[in-house]
Amino acid sequence: MASVSYSKLLDPVSDSINLMESLLAGAFGPTTGDQRECYKRIHAYCWGLHTLVMDVITALGIENAATRPAVLERFNALNHPIKTTLDNLAAGFDGQLSDEQSAVISFMRDSALATEHMMSNLWQYSLLENDMISFEDREFDGESLINRLHMQLRTKTRLELGRHLRVLGDEARLGYAFGEIARNVRQHAGVDTVQVAGHFFGYRVDLMIYDRGCGFPGEGGVALEPFWQAEPESAGLGLGLYLAKRFINGCGGSLSISSRLNKGTLVKVSLPTQP
Repeated sequence: MASVSYSKLLDPVSDSINLMESLLAGAFGPTTGDQRECYKRIHAYCWGLHTLVMDVITALGIENAATRPAVLERFNALNHPIKTTLDNLAAGFDGQLSDEQSAVISFMRDSALATEHMMSNLWQYSLLENDMISFEDREFDGESLINRLHMQLRTKTRLELGRHLRVLGDEARLGYAFGEIARNVRQHAGVDTVQVAGHFFGYRVDLMIYDRGCGFPGEGGVALEPFWQAEPESAGLGLGLYLAKRFINGCGGSLSISSRLNKGTLVKVSLPTQP
């Protein structure tokens, strides 16, 4: 089994600290007084995030992060004001930015969102590892899952279902799973069109998500292992598809992946449904 890359948790925060220090030193051009105060604030919050991540890595271990709810509370208390302040800076509320400064702020906004996503996946992984998740079993409109695919894929999606979809399971957990599937397709397939088709078999529906993208070598099952990544240098921790599999399994369904290098990838999700 692959192991977690701790640098992927720490590097975005360390980079943000260094960039804030460069901005404060005037490396990207002169700043207004309000901008400097924002940079100082972000710098302080980033150091807090760095300390928090180090605590998780060295003291708790990432598999145990969810055993201390204060970890997530502390993270949100630090990351939320960072994102808000960056958004205000980007909008020019604290003064006009130079092109270089705008590029730095844009990079940091992306880093803050990436860090938030990694922390969310890490948290869900820890909940699973410590048996702290229970799954609801209720009927809901499966259109919400298709909408989640549309929203996260951000590509043209050819959809072929043929009938209304009623799913049995935990809508929130399945929504998270479909979001992670779509995120992986969007980031790694490198295509503009994704095909989604549904096939009904009595009390089960098979949803097929197919792209003609770059694919990856080896057995598709390895992509469902925790911390595995087809491209080790890519962003993220390699937990998205593993979480999707666990959440889908927890709702009585299954997830499988088959892929061929330079040919494309097929993700098959089977879910219990009403006939």
